[in-house]
Parts: sequence; structure tokens; C-alpha cells
Amino acid sequence: MPHPQGKKAKLAKQRRASLRRSSSADDREARAERQSATARHRQQIRQKRRRSARIKGLATTAVVALIVASVGYVVWTEVRPGPELAGVERPAYQGRGHITGASYASSTPTSGAHDSRAPSCRVYPTPLEPSAAVHALEHGTVVLWFDASRPELGADLGTIAGGWDSHVIVSPAIGLNDPIVATAWHRLKSYDSVVPEIDEFIRTYRRRGPEDVSCDLT
Repeated sequence: MPHPQGKKAKLAKQRRASLRRSSSADDREARAERQSATARHRQQIRQKRRRSARIKGLATTAVVALIVASVGYVVWTEVRPGPELAGVERPAYQGRGHITGASYASSTPTSGAHDSRAPSCRVYPTPLEPSAAVHALEHGTVVLWFDASRPELGADLGTIAGGWDSHVIVSPAIGLNDPIVATAWHRLKSYDSVVPEIDEFIRTYRRRGPEDVSCDLT
């Protein structure tokens, strides 16, 4: 056994010390690398969370803005101030939406659930279905009803409608209380004959429905 103070013992002791220093340095480097990797991973997680939060915030803001805009538009189309003709009625509002087999208390309804198919804009030789007429009103079309027993009224109203390039319908109706009934969305006025004010009714209420959908006069 070498003497503790012998040369070989000293060399062995130096080698062990060197190994310990090397191992300690490696451990420190490994720990530092692990800590750095952990810090990078945590940073990436924080960045992902911030991006996710920003995306969610933007999406929420967009949805809220869309809802506010939609509600605002509906409210605006229903209660907005605008020109009005004297004597024009605002029948009780009956809502909107699409259903099959709709029925109405009036033969000339101005709102309410209605058929999903919108009619074309033209002069009809036979009575238009009220449910289709309400859909047209929702699109901003003016529907001019006339007593089916007086076809001459239809011809004169057709002349008036011909002065507009869209959003006017003329149709006979059975059982009217008045010779002519002009209707728009949530608006109605009756006439005893074809008078210039009917054209003014069209000018005032045409394209003022909750929806603005094209309907060229054909």
C-alpha cells in the first residue's frame, strides 16, 4: 500500500480531484442547460397563452360588434325616423320569420311570419298570396292591392308601377274594404281611386323594409 504522502498517492488524489471538478462542471452545465430549456418552455407556454388570449379577445370583440350591429340595424329599420305621409297607418307589428301555411287577420298584412319564397316584382293578373306579399314587404317592396272586381284600377296602378325600376308589386285582391290599399313594411294606406299620392307612397316607403333585397320590376 503506497504511503499517503507518496508520489503515487498524490497523483491519485489529484486525479480524483480533477474528476470531481470535471463532474461538477458537467453537472453545472447540465443543470444550466435544463434550467435554460425549462425557461424557454415556460416562455413558449406564456407566449401561446397570450396569443390565445388575444385571439379570443379579438373574436369576442368581433362577435359582440356583429351582434350590436345586427340589433342596431333591426331597431333602426323598425323605429328609425324618416319621411311619413299623412294618414298612413302603422298596423300592429306581427314580427317576421319563415313558416309554412301563414295566416293573417287582414287581407293586406304588413308584417308577420311568411313564406320563405319571395315573389318577383311585377303586375299580377291573379291575387298574390298574402304570405308571399309579406316577404316582398320585408325586402322593401311596396305592394299595391286593388279590388279584383275593378280591373281598370290594376291597369292604372300598373302604369304607376312602370315608372319605377324595382321594388313595386301590383296585385288584385278579393274582399278589400277599399278600392286600393297601398302597403309597405309596417305601413298601410287606403285610397278610393288612383291618385298621384300613390306614387308618393312608393317614393316614401319603397326600400324601407328590414332587408334590402333586389327585386327588379318585370
